[in-house]
Amino acid sequence: MLILYTVTGYLLVGVVFALLFVTRLIHRVDEASIGSPWSFKLLIFPGCIILWPVLMKKYFSTKNTRQHD
Repeated sequence: MLILYTVTGYLLVGVVFALLFVTRLIHRVDEASIGSPWSFKLLIFPGCIILWPVLMKKYFSTKNTRQHD
């Protein structure tokens, strides 16, 4: 039962992060995504759910790098 709760929690956090990332944060990580159509964002949404820790780390490292410029 613990595994089920862990996976469910991971996926719920992933869905929330993916919604935020796809709608507001993606352009800070990848400038080529500026003006991208919703079909592209829909396509990457499942990957964002699964890989949310990697994308969050990338977002914060990019955010910190741009502040020092």
